[in-house]
Amino acid sequence: MAGTGGGAPRSEELAALARAAAHGGIFCDFDGCLAPIVADPNTARAVRGARAVLERLAATFQVVAVVSGRSIADLSARVRARGVRLIGLHGMEELRDGAVRALGDADAARARVERAAARIEVDLGKAPGAALERKGLALAVHFRRSPDPIEAERLATPLVHEAAALEGLSVVPGRRILEVRPKDGGDKGDAIRRIIAEDSLRAGMACGDDVGDLPAFDALIGLETRIRVAVASPEAPPALIEVAEVVVQSPRALVALLKRLAEAAG
Repeated sequence: MAGTGGGAPRSEELAALARAAAHGGIFCDFDGCLAPIVADPNTARAVRGARAVLERLAATFQVVAVVSGRSIADLSARVRARGVRLIGLHGMEELRDGAVRALGDADAARARVERAAARIEVDLGKAPGAALERKGLALAVHFRRSPDPIEAERLATPLVHEAAALEGLSVVPGRRILEVRPKDGGDKGDAIRRIIAEDSLRAGMACGDDVGDLPAFDALIGLETRIRVAVASPEAPPALIEVAEVVVQSPRALVALLKRLAEAAG
């Protein structure tokens, strides 16, 4: 199924995914997909109907997961949907059987991430309005609350890259954000491929809005049935729109699409 760069899904595409629900997975980002992007990430809330439709899908599909850059501690306070798996920090954390576990060797990077955060914190005043968020296994520098987000990001970028390089960490840009995480921590695609293999999935839908969701889209390649959904915005990366089978214009529109899928799956 080739990317179309836009348009609503045809009924037969949703029907095909619905028929494969017993061996299918739904993977969705939180910020920008289930919740609108807001200036202060602490105020982000899922749109009305998101919880209900996730639970409805989880009753039919083999796997429904929210895969986010937020930590599990943060994400679990915002997504309280029965039967829905939570994957945090772009795949470095997972909530399973009520316990949070770090995946792979990411846990060993905590000290390096904290040292990078301390270095960034010292110099971040040079980028007015930039805000540092510590996530344990990762950190993020936010610019959306700055009076001039573009200028704040320009000023902070070299500081963030220098601190990350000194600790052997990666810097991943996003929508008015720079994320710093372990180079060997993997990404959303790695997490989804692991679930696909563990659960023997043959079909899937991935929903994303930013650069970090491209690996999630790639993870579905090879499935018998797939639908990749991009949530459009002026900040959405063109590459995401280009490879998506479906493009919707807002989190509310995405929830409406998920409701159509839930209805088709019965």
